[in-house]
Order: sequence, then structure tokens, then C-alpha cells
Amino acid sequence: MAATIMQYLKHINIYKHIALALLGVLGSIVILTLTMQHGAGMTPDSVVYISVARNLADNNNFLTYNGSDLILQPPLYPVILASIKKLTSIDPQISAGYLNAVLFGLIIYLSGLFLLKYLNSFTLILLGTISVLISYALVQTSLMTLSEPLFILLILFFLYYLDKFRSKQDYTSLFLLSIWASLACLTRYTGVILILTGMIFILLQQKSNLKEKFSHSIIFILIAVLPISSWIIRNYLISGTPLGQRAESSYSLSQNLGFFYDTLLPWYLPANSIFTYLILFTFLSAGWILFKINYDKQFSFKIIDKIFPSMLFILFYSCIIIISSTTTAYDRISDRLLSPIYIPAVFILFFTLDKILAWLSMYFNKYAVFIFLTIGIISLLRFPLHNTLYIIDEFRMQSGVGYNSSLWNNSKTIEFLLRHKMLGNRYTLYSNEPEAVYALTNLKIEYSPAKTFYNSPQLLNADQNKNNILMNTKNGYLIWFNNADRNFLFTIEELQKNFDMTEVASFDDGEIYTFN
Repeated sequence: MAATIMQYLKHINIYKHIALALLGVLGSIVILTLTMQHGAGMTPDSVVYISVARNLADNNNFLTYNGSDLILQPPLYPVILASIKKLTSIDPQISAGYLNAVLFGLIIYLSGLFLLKYLNSFTLILLGTISVLISYALVQTSLMTLSEPLFILLILFFLYYLDKFRSKQDYTSLFLLSIWASLACLTRYTGVILILTGMIFILLQQKSNLKEKFSHSIIFILIAVLPISSWIIRNYLISGTPLGQRAESSYSLSQNLGFFYDTLLPWYLPANSIFTYLILFTFLSAGWILFKINYDKQFSFKIIDKIFPSMLFILFYSCIIIISSTTTAYDRISDRLLSPIYIPAVFILFFTLDKILAWLSMYFNKYAVFIFLTIGIISLLRFPLHNTLYIIDEFRMQSGVGYNSSLWNNSKTIEFLLRHKMLGNRYTLYSNEPEAVYALTNLKIEYSPAKTFYNSPQLLNADQNKNNILMNTKNGYLIWFNNADRNFLFTIEELQKNFDMTEVASFDDGEIYTFN
């Protein structure tokens, strides 16, 4: 009888795995279909990754599109793109879409497995996995040539082995945990948050004595830190800076807190509506009541222990992003920057919902509670689904995003450069959109003169101004795009006051100048 039951449960579990795998395959198909024709979307960071990957595959060096060393970003993502190019001869601009499709599918499937491990209701497991599939933040980043999808997958592996180490306390799990943390650091510098999360979690483990905690922490830190430390030392030897030249931020702490809230809330709920605040109040109240009841029964630590790693990561990551955005200039807080906390947040949300379902079923009809809760979750998922369908439709209408969009592919200024590519061999090229020029023409090009650091009010120092302004005017061409939003650069009017410039060609979207 027992053998029959075990066989039945195994059979059921297989079907659960198949269902989750199919959701992952669906996610891969969506990304692959959208990026197959025009490739993944292109941003300035995308161009850096692609140019480094090409140089790494062809010349074995970490140089960007303008010949400078890769410093501002860690190397793992372009290394993977370069490896694909060497193995398949597929250019990184094309392979990035294929890679993202695979990564997104794995993210969905592994998220489902994580929920399967801790949730009792398979309906909630499916709904939680679907929420990953239709996530606006995850779909948006997966449609772009960016390192976030790889980073998010590594976070998933990290959380999985952190949980495995929690239960087993073995050195194999500890070693693999360290490896995933080190790879995350080599993908994005914010990966150091995983090292902090892992260290704090190990030290707070109740199953280990003080000596074991200390030895486990030392092993974890040494393995996790060594690769990224080597890269940082290399950066310092090349540029004199560990992570590249940084400047003060344009945004205050209150502004960044606002950006954080405005980004996070629309993932599930409409912003600034009475319905949203009512839902938040109801959920937090139910969660608090559940916590108090379990606390009185001394079950709270057992329950929280399962989601504690995700809670730690979200707390540390959010704090670091808000603080660093306040002190250091880079892109403002957005879906892209916060996307790494989406899946840990899903774990916490659906784990709590699963416990609320079990708790309410003790006092009310369990079928009525289940139907009510399921309908409520499905209703909430309509909002992120609508946003995700919008970004998908926008991607299709524009035939891509960023430099892969029809807007850039139909640029007359770019068309002129494609007809006169010899300019790049004979002259020094400058532009207020150098990444676009490289992405669409493969020409080596520099930024036009800058007055401040990127996204910062901080003025460039005298030496930097000299390097940026004293261009090779005898052999230089300026490719200027009218709609480029680069506030840190000198405007075309300011450049015309400082240089004797002659307009060579003029188009609806830009102009070509030479220096007299």
C-alpha cells in the first residue's frame, strides 16, 4: 500500500514539474520570437557588452567600442557572449537574444521549483510561476542585451544553495553557494550583496556552533571574493580606480526613495489608487495576524527561516541601490535596476499567501477560502499582464527597442555613415550618440566633449576638460543626432562657439560637421 502511494505521489510530482517546465518553455518562446528578427534591444550599456565580446572573441582583449578598457562593468556577461561567438560564429548582437530566451525560461522554471518546495497549494505555485512569466520588469530586461537576466538566474541558484546549506550544513553546498555568489559579482558589481547576504545568514544559523559559523564564513568569503577581487585589482592597475571613475549623483535620498516606490508598486498594483492601498492594508494585516498567531505557538522562527534569505537579500539590495543612487551617478532607479528583487519578492508573497490560505481554512470553509483567494490573485495578475503585453506590443511595433528599433534603423544620418564608412578609417569620429553609431555601422567613435560626468552635476576637472575639448580638429568629424538626450555633453550651440565647424550634411534626425 505504501509503495502504491509513493508511486502515485511521484507520478503527480512529475506532472507538476512538466507544468512548470512548459511555463518556462513558453517564456523562452516569447523572448525568442520577439528578438529573432531584429535581435535583443540595444542600450548604451548593451553596446559596451557587445563590443567587448567581439574584441574578446577576435583579439582576446577587454576593449570597448572606442578602444577603452572595460572597467565600469564586470566581465562575465561579455565573456559568455564571446564564448558563443567562438563556438558558433554567431555575432553577440544576435546571440544575446538567444541567450536571453534560454535564461528567461530557466528563471521561470527554477522559480517554479522553488515555490514547489515550500508551498502546499499547487494552484498558488502555478500562479506564482505565472507571475514570473508575465512580470513586466523581467520581460523588459529579457528583451534587452543586458546582464540582468544572467544576474537574476545566478541569484536563483544562490538562494537555492543557501537553502540547501541551511538544511544540510555540508561543505559541498557551501562551496557551490560561494561559486554562485562569485559569478554574480563577476556579472554585476552589486553581486557583492549576495556575499553580504550569505555571510549574515551563515553567522545567524542556529544549527551551527560559533566555531563552525566562523569557519564556514571564512571559506565562503574567500571563495566568493577572490575572482571579483582579482578583477578589481586589474581595474586599479589599468585605470587607477577599482570600479571606474564615478561622480556625485544628481538625485537626493528622498527622490530615490520616490523612484523606488514608483518602480516597485506598479509591478502588481496600479499606483496611487484607493484599491491599491486597501489591498496592501489587507495583505499586511493578514500577514501580521498570521505571524502573531504562529509566534504565540513558537512557530514563527521556523516559518520565517524559509523565507529569511530572500528577506535578507531584498533588504540589503534595496538599501544599497537607494544609498548608491544617492551618492553615485548612474541610471536612475528603474525596473531594470530593481528587477533582481522581483523573484525573491514573489517567494515571500506567495509563501505568505500559502500560509494565509492554510490559516483561513482552519476557521472557514476551505473550498470557499481557496476560490476567493485564487480569484483575488488572478485579478491582481491582470494588471502586470496588461503592462507586459504593452511592452511586448511596443517591441513588435518598433521592430525592436533602442538602437535596434526601426527609428534608428531608418536614420538618414546613419544611412549617410554607412555610405561613407571610409571616414572612420581616415578621420577621428565624435558623436553625442557614439553607441548608436557603433551599433549600426561598426565604426570606432568617441563621445563629443562633455561638461559634466554622466548623470551628474559634477563638472569635469581641468585635465578631463582638456582631453575632451581639445579634439583633433584637423582630422575630426562630428556626427550629431538632434533627438539625443545627453545633458552631460556640450550642446551643438556650445560646440559651435568653441570650434570653427562646417556642416557637411544635414538630415531630419541629425547633422554631420567637420572642423576647419
